[in-house]
Amino acid sequence: MEMKDIITKVNYFSKLSKERELTPDEKEEREKYRKLYLEKFRAQVRGHLENIKIVDANEKLN
Repeated sequence: MEMKDIITKVNYFSKLSKERELTPDEKEEREKYRKLYLEKFRAQVRGHLENIKIVDANEKLN
């Protein structure tokens, strides 16, 4: 599932919870999407961090 779709679902449940009390099934589904969002977000950050190269100013570049 794409990140934009996950965010859409999280926002949907957030808006719905402001309008009325969520049912137990809706709360469970909301939690599922929140966890999925965090997993994907962490994976993206981890991917970015793994591609960072530290360059020492005193070290010769190849």
